[in-house]
Amino acid sequence: MQKSISLALLALALWSGIAVAQSPTNDSIPTNPCISTDPTLGDSAYWAVTAVEQFSDKKYTTAVATVDACFMQWGPDAGHQQKKMHDDKTSCPRTGKVSDKNKKKIEQNYLLNDVSMALWAKASSLHKLDQIEPAKEAYSQCVYMSCGRAWDPKGWYWSPAKDCAKNVHRLLK
Repeated sequence: MQKSISLALLALALWSGIAVAQSPTNDSIPTNPCISTDPTLGDSAYWAVTAVEQFSDKKYTTAVATVDACFMQWGPDAGHQQKKMHDDKTSCPRTGKVSDKNKKKIEQNYLLNDVSMALWAKASSLHKLDQIEPAKEAYSQCVYMSCGRAWDPKGWYWSPAKDCAKNVHRLLK
């Protein structure tokens, strides 16, 4: 009898936890930044966009946490992709306004683009938080992703790595 009651209480506790976690009014549980809730964005793009939006909203600590939460999921593969491009002497995609052909080339490197953008958000956030040594480290990771590109809504692509290089250079002076 005691065992039956214990199992019933355990089942009730588990069911209650599931119901609360799935409740649409439970805003205290943060969403997983590694899984896209936007049907127009893949997981790594959602992660990078989330970090950039948090940076833009001056939520610097949150932006750093978002990047750190998912970096090991995509960072190493993006690093290997960058290394392969370097080893194969593949030129990086253009920046600025680009042709449809170059746009397609940029979009094929989506993982590298997403990781470089996320690292830019992390490094810039750490810099704003005046955490200079961690910012230098994050900037150097961003600089390594030299072929990553980010879309500016004004109509062109830019290089997060070049911006990171410029910012870390200022810190080293």
